[in-house]
Amino acid sequence: MDYFKRGLVFVTFFVACISMALLVASLGTKHWISAKAKRIKNPLESDGKIHFGLFDGKKELNVAYGWRSYEIDVIHLVKYEPEFLTYGLWLGTLVAVCAGLLFSGLSALFAATNTATTTSRTLTGVSGLYLWNFLAVLCDVSALCLWTAQFYTNIQYSVLSREDKDNEWTSEDMAEFGYSFWFVAGAAVASFINIILIFISNIEKDVEKVIPVLEEKTNGAIMLY
Repeated sequence: MDYFKRGLVFVTFFVACISMALLVASLGTKHWISAKAKRIKNPLESDGKIHFGLFDGKKELNVAYGWRSYEIDVIHLVKYEPEFLTYGLWLGTLVAVCAGLLFSGLSALFAATNTATTTSRTLTGVSGLYLWNFLAVLCDVSALCLWTAQFYTNIQYSVLSREDKDNEWTSEDMAEFGYSFWFVAGAAVASFINIILIFISNIEKDVEKVIPVLEEKTNGAIMLY
């Protein structure tokens, strides 16, 4: 493997690490959704700010007496208040992000391996990097699609608990995707960039194969002459 190809493969290692960092950040941060809230009785005198991730979050409510903060236990709400989030979509999003993290990790591992040494095995070689990055992109995009489906089936109508809704709070049409969601989109883009880099490195390989064949034919023609 020449220095140019090794260099490109080494770059994919760093890009895969960026993808992993973004996915870890998406799991650890609490801004998959950001929303505002108002009280139906007195919308001009009330205000609310809500954000949560896949596991927990925070809500701040103000009914003209000052802000009060409350923790949000997403897992508890998913379990005991199924109208809050659809369990299958929530679990699917979580699994897809974790799978994307796994495949990005494998991409980084084998990119480092191929930078240090040359292997002809399909799954661990340069060609195998196509597979790991493609699967990473597939999982990341799946997570984005599942959470988007969650948003349009549940979240856009309410991000509040039953207790808050009983107290006449509403967040309908006041929610949006938070930066944790966009971290996953960034990870998908990073993995796709890796696929492009690997493709470029293989083009170099194909060119190297063609040139010796042409030289051999040319030399053979000269000898025949």
